[in-house]
Amino acid sequence: TMLLLLLLSFKKMTTLLVFLLVCSVVSSFVVTPSFGGSSTTTSSSTPFFSRRRWGMNYFRAASSSSSIIDDSTSVVSTTTTTKEPPSWDELLSSLLLLQEQHKEEEVEEEPLVTLYRDTNGWCPFCERVWLALRVKGIPYRERLINLQDKPEWFTELVPTALVPALLIHNSNTNSTNNERRILWESQDILKALDEEFPDTPQLLPDDNDDTHYYDAAMKLNDELQSAGFKYIYGNKNQTTATERQQNRHDFLTKLDQLNAALEQNPPGSFRLGTNTVTAMDCVMIPTLERWRYQLPLTEGLDILENRPFLRKWLDVMDSYPPYADRVRGDAYSWTAATSTFLRLFASNDDQPETTTTLQEKIERADAATNKLTESFGDAVVAAVAVDPVFAREAATKLITNHDAVVADCTTTSRRAEGEEPNVVKSQTQLPRASDTEAADFVLRHVASLLLLHNDDDDDTKSIILAAAQSGPLPITKQHAAAASEAARTVAARLCVPRDMSAPAAAIFRTVLTIVANRYSDTSKQQQ
Repeated sequence: TMLLLLLLSFKKMTTLLVFLLVCSVVSSFVVTPSFGGSSTTTSSSTPFFSRRRWGMNYFRAASSSSSIIDDSTSVVSTTTTTKEPPSWDELLSSLLLLQEQHKEEEVEEEPLVTLYRDTNGWCPFCERVWLALRVKGIPYRERLINLQDKPEWFTELVPTALVPALLIHNSNTNSTNNERRILWESQDILKALDEEFPDTPQLLPDDNDDTHYYDAAMKLNDELQSAGFKYIYGNKNQTTATERQQNRHDFLTKLDQLNAALEQNPPGSFRLGTNTVTAMDCVMIPTLERWRYQLPLTEGLDILENRPFLRKWLDVMDSYPPYADRVRGDAYSWTAATSTFLRLFASNDDQPETTTTLQEKIERADAATNKLTESFGDAVVAAVAVDPVFAREAATKLITNHDAVVADCTTTSRRAEGEEPNVVKSQTQLPRASDTEAADFVLRHVASLLLLHNDDDDDTKSIILAAAQSGPLPITKQHAAAASEAARTVAARLCVPRDMSAPAAAIFRTVLTIVANRYSDTSKQQQ
């Protein structure tokens, strides 16, 4: 590490230091481990790392056989080794060197705005603005706000003290040069983004005909939201069976009306029948995304059942990169979050007659969570289609936040040592790993796998999975079972979109599960 740093010029050193700051990403321990250490991140349309071959030397040296990876075929042979995986310093040095080698391919733009959003990615109103920024391609900085303990500077900056809020660094609508403009309320922010950045894709209509269609779509969405919240949350009050049935009927009716409206659109289009995303899509997707995964567990209701056009619209959104590559949550994370939400409701519930119902929902959510956890290893085929940039995204989050991840996956307390007093963990029902050394050991191995890549993207995907499945497995006898346990724990604690993007989480969980299975098999053989 020291030799590498000494060889770099002072200019390169500056780049590395800046990069270290940028890579520090924040989260609080609420549902899953914190994969960050600072509350500020910078985002743009370019990935953290470009595509480059790395990591072959470790896998060659790790094997007791003559060759682990054949450069011409990218085939990894089956072998077991007792060699230690790279240290965190070595992993970070390789990561930084990769960035330095390809910095010319990474156009890092100066952030034009700062987005203030919740730490967990749960707030649907924050998601609207987050998606809009990515649709427009506006470089932005993020400040993540702990809603349980809002910093004083934030409450002084934002009159409502609520998220989302947006700070425009140099407002175009003010007469004073370099005037900063603070905004809140998601709808106002979406409008302001069109005004401040007229050269970006416009989200709101600009003529009367389009405005009429937009207003009609917004009216239906407002009615759907109102009916949905009345059905989901109104039933928790002292309502009669007849009232609850009527609330459900009203909600389903609005879902049917939305499906009918989407049926009128051309195939493959967004909400307003266009081939580009509008503010309407940004407003709709956060709540529908949550309902899609959570209502089957809490209410026994599938919003997609007999609504093929709503399903098709969601499919279009799921394949839209600005949404799918960072903002979208995944099935596992929303399912695990449902279990957490229900436990919070249960702990605050003072109505004895609802206790049994809540407990049944908790058990249903836990069962669904466990089922999805068991399927992580089945994601290998899907993970092959993931762009290698997402594997490196996962590696970045793990390497730059490894202490927090190791601490979280090995502690059963609600607060890890050194955490802020108001930062609360959940998923306390989830078993934690028992061996800190083994957790650190296996995560270094997983990080080294995620960093494997080639100039050929397809080779990179196959190299990562092949190395995970049958490459050298660093191991000591006493670590096998504990290493397997730690890898499974991290996979279960990973939350999307808070910790990383859905594609990055998919490859990360896949590699973790493959490695966990191999350590488990090794442990059984040792018994």
